Amino acid sequence: MKKLLLINSFALIVSFCFALSASYCASHCEEVSIVPKTCDCNQTTVTITLEEKRELIPDTLLLKFRVSVTTTKETEALNLMGKLDEALRKLNLEYKGGKYSVRENCWWEKGERKCVGYKGSITYSFLLKNYSEQNEVFKVIDKFKRERGEKVKLEVNEPEWIVSEKRIKETERELTALIFERAKNFSKTASKALDKVCDVEAISYGKEYPIYYPNQVYAFGAAEGEAIKAPQPEKEEKSVSVRAKVRLRCK
Repeated sequence: MKKLLLINSFALIVSFCFALSASYCASHCEEVSIVPKTCDCNQTTVTITLEEKRELIPDTLLLKFRVSVTTTKETEALNLMGKLDEALRKLNLEYKGGKYSVRENCWWEKGERKCVGYKGSITYSFLLKNYSEQNEVFKVIDKFKRERGEKVKLEVNEPEWIVSEKRIKETERELTALIFERAKNFSKTASKALDKVCDVEAISYGKEYPIYYPNQVYAFGAAEGEAIKAPQPEKEEKSVSVRAKVRLRCK
C-alpha cells in the first residue's frame, strides 16, 4: 500500500513539474504557436496565410449539347449517332465528349411497363475560340435533323465564355511563384521582428478555379433556307486564386 502511494505521489509531482515547465515556456517564448509535444524556448513557429488572385478575361466559348434519337431498331440508333459524330468531326473544331448511350424506349402506363423501339443520346462539349463557330455546329445538327425528321432532338446547355485550362495552369504557376517570393520576404520580416533566424519550413497550397453552372435551354431547327445565327454570350471576368498556408520555424 505504501509503495502504491509513493508511485502515485511521484506521478503527481512529475505532472505538476511538467505543467509548470509548459506554463513557464508558454509565458516566455515569443511565438504564434508552439510546436506540439515540445517546449524549446529558443524555437518559435510562425504561421501565415497568403493569397494571390488574378482576374482573367475568358478566351473560350464552352458549348455543351446533347442530341437524342428515337428509332425502331438499336442498330439504327447507333448508325444515326455515328453519322452525326462523323459530320461534327469534319468541322475540325476542338471538343470533348462524343459519349453515347442506347437503351430501350420504355415507360410505365397504368402499372404496366411498355417498350417501343430504342432511344439513343450523344453529348459534346465544344471549346470554341470565336462565338460565330457555334453557328457552324448548329448548321450541321440542323441539317441532320431535317434529314431524319422527328427522330432527332437537340438539347443545348447555356453557352458560356470560360478561361481555357492552359491559361489557368499558366496563371497558377505565376501566382504560386509570387506566393513563394512573399513567403521568403515574410521570413525576413519575421526574423527581424523576433530577432531570430526564420526559415520557411512548409508551404501548403490550395487553389480556386472558376466554377460554371450552365442552365438548360433548348435550341430548335431553323426554318427552311433560314441562316442560323445564335446569340453571342457576354464575356465576364473569371478569377483564379492560389492560397497558401506558410509555416516558419525561427531559432
